Amino acid sequence: MANWTPELAAPADSGFRQPAEAIRLFIPPDVPLETLQRLTLELDDIDVTAMVGREGDYASFVPVQPLGFGQHRLRLLENSADGSIIERGFWRLEIRKSAAFREATLNMATSAELSQRLAENNLSDLPPQRTQGTGSAIIQGRAADNDWQAGVNLPLFYSSNSEGREVDVGEFLMDWQQNALSAKVGHHPISPDNLVMSGFNRRGVSASYSAQAFDTRVTGFSMRGSQLAGFQGGLGVTDNTDQVNGGVVTAYPINRTDASMAVSAIYLSGEAPDTGQGVAGSSLATGGDAWSIMADNLWLEKRLRLRGEYARTDYDFDGSGGYESEKDDAYSLLLTYKPWMDKQVNDQYLDWNLGTEYRQVGTYFKSVASPGSTADRKTARLFSDLTWGGFNLQGQLSQETDNVVDLPTLPRLRTRLATLSTTYTPMPDYTPEGELVTGWMGYPSYSLFGNLQSAKTTARSSADPNTWVDTQTRILGASANFSHDNWSWGINHTWTRLYDDSGEGGTPTTNESRSRSTGLDFFFTLTPNYTLTPHVAWDETAYLDLGYTDKSLLWGVGLDARLIPDQLTGRLEYSLNRAWVTNDSSDNTTDQVSASLTWNAVKSSPTRPGVSLTLSGDYHEYSDAIVTGNYKDSYQLFLRALIGWAGTY
Repeated sequence: MANWTPELAAPADSGFRQPAEAIRLFIPPDVPLETLQRLTLELDDIDVTAMVGREGDYASFVPVQPLGFGQHRLRLLENSADGSIIERGFWRLEIRKSAAFREATLNMATSAELSQRLAENNLSDLPPQRTQGTGSAIIQGRAADNDWQAGVNLPLFYSSNSEGREVDVGEFLMDWQQNALSAKVGHHPISPDNLVMSGFNRRGVSASYSAQAFDTRVTGFSMRGSQLAGFQGGLGVTDNTDQVNGGVVTAYPINRTDASMAVSAIYLSGEAPDTGQGVAGSSLATGGDAWSIMADNLWLEKRLRLRGEYARTDYDFDGSGGYESEKDDAYSLLLTYKPWMDKQVNDQYLDWNLGTEYRQVGTYFKSVASPGSTADRKTARLFSDLTWGGFNLQGQLSQETDNVVDLPTLPRLRTRLATLSTTYTPMPDYTPEGELVTGWMGYPSYSLFGNLQSAKTTARSSADPNTWVDTQTRILGASANFSHDNWSWGINHTWTRLYDDSGEGGTPTTNESRSRSTGLDFFFTLTPNYTLTPHVAWDETAYLDLGYTDKSLLWGVGLDARLIPDQLTGRLEYSLNRAWVTNDSSDNTTDQVSASLTWNAVKSSPTRPGVSLTLSGDYHEYSDAIVTGNYKDSYQLFLRALIGWAGTY
């Protein structure tokens, strides 16, 4: 039968198909068997013939995983006896959520906890309510059709002890996009970190336009200057004294597989308090203008990176005071180089990255959208990162100085830092049966690190010439971890030495010290349902100028039990912490015992919430060997009910 045509069966819902719906093709019954054996079915250019079944006169294909929303290509090919390929049919399938939306999803995760304080002893500052309630709900939704899409992420929180609203909102975000236009409302970053905008994730609104020419993207924004929590402040665009407005333009004049260039410019203006909500400090609103231009290049098959940025600010430090604003600038240069890509040595990939960076930030450089940045710095550094199989080596050399304009009333501090760290995890070895070969010490991993940091006053202040800094800190540390089939253990040790030849008002400081810290941890799987976790730590710091040493010993053990698997679990933990000083000024011991028992009464499902009950308590005892009457013991006992539910629709 040379000429025949298959027919695509209509979807169960007229006009569209569901993601997991079977795709059925009618094959005329008089098509010879040898022809059927030469047929190939392709979905999105992928051969799925092996997953096709026969249902009478229909060939049926059920997707192994639900198909993504949108358009898909289905093609039926016949590999003829003479070697030619005949396309017997071609169809475009539209996968939709419903007739109204191509894509529509709703995810909800909710939890509510009711806590009852059953008993307590010798505790103060407890809330007056013995019964407390908390809860949370995270609602995430997305919808799309034709040329638009929209989404929402809405976290809600409840607390019966809240002094404000019992129900409040967290960091929410709503977004919308249609063709080249997009908009966001809520908490979101505006651009990658740069000299004038760094760590700036605030509540506000932004709108963007994307053009095909050089992949250009233009964004305008209006954001709250300080952090907002809860429903307070609305969308973050209602306070002129706490607002940051501006725009960002990013383009890619070069964007190839072997090279790229990104050019970005940002301008912003606004003001904000020196501190955010709930943070101690001045509430005076200060601000000004800032702009930056940056170019980021990748060359030599993207093995060489060159990044440069220049920025300038005009900042009013006293707000509405009588002083004029201060203008200053900053710039940074970064170069990184990878000698090779996808290189293998002894069948292990070798990745090596080298780099250098120089940055100078002016004394009066300050941007309202970069509250955590430090001004008045010159920084130069060299760094390297080498990875080969399970071996990694990182190193850095850096120097930083302040007082970049050499003000005589300010000192100049030079800080130098050298760091070196390495980790090694041998590649795993397996027996012919596929079991991991551990050896008598177990499967190991090791780490070693060292830091050398110095700080020295290279120019003293004319206002206080008898105060200077001259310190050096040396740190060495090592750790090792070993895993066996049913147990594991790890050990770590850190040594720190502080040399201090500083002076304050002409008097030498007394800060020299030497510290040692050692820790040992174990994990034992006693049975499939019981695990034991002992640990011990020793710390001591000797104050060499003062002639005494602080010491502490902490040890403890935890026991986790699945008394009835998936239904009843328990945990018991004990710890002892003794801390003392060799000059007998302090010597105290703290014992703590905690226990909990959890019953998973109802297992959660998409249609039913889960319910668990937990009985927990802790006992705390403090004793002082120096002050006889300084003794206290206390305990608390709680019963908690937790209801949790999550579903996708």
